[in-house]
Amino acid sequence: MKIRTIYAIIVFLGIIAIIGILGYYYPQIFLGFFQDPLWVSVFVTIVLVVLNGIYAWQVRKTIDEMKKAREAEFMPHVRADLSFFGIIPAMKITNFGKGPAINIKTKIIYSGGETKPWEQTVMSPNESIHFILPGANMNEILQRAAQIIVRGEYEDIFGKVSKIDDKMDTKVFIEQTQTLVPILEENLSTLIKGIGSELRDIKSEVRYIREKLKNPTE
Repeated sequence: MKIRTIYAIIVFLGIIAIIGILGYYYPQIFLGFFQDPLWVSVFVTIVLVVLNGIYAWQVRKTIDEMKKAREAEFMPHVRADLSFFGIIPAMKITNFGKGPAINIKTKIIYSGGETKPWEQTVMSPNESIHFILPGANMNEILQRAAQIIVRGEYEDIFGKVSKIDDKMDTKVFIEQTQTLVPILEENLSTLIKGIGSELRDIKSEVRYIREKLKNPTE
């Protein structure tokens, strides 16, 4: 049973309880009240207004919940982070949400003092945009874009505005990536050796099958 229904039942029982208390402690007034058609009409009207108010409140709550569920189903979630574009360090803006982001307006602020505005009318779910960091080599990138701030806003399809305020540390990202490179190279080397071993086994099996085909009686 929903909470709204429980509230409605409690209110209704409260009205019945008040009527019962009045009838018990003030029977004459209570009986006289209900013998007058005008007061009976007023009482019935009040009860109907209360019940209709409860019903309207329930309907409004249901509509609000349906609206929130619909908005959540199409809510965008735009965030900025660091990544690689091929072998080049880059900043990436991605819509991780379930719905499109509309009227995206941002400023990309580099720690070296450069500022780059970026706008896009629509960004689909799971769509990413890469931005090459300023600088011709790694040292220059770290000088001009050691830290990056992305600030801005965007809308969902219902017109709700959300903010973007992401800060990235390029130096830490590159250092962590360089730490992982030897591990990745070691894993890749092991993988290549395993593939080579499997290829040699396959070659031996193929040679054996060929010999069998040439001399089927052996």
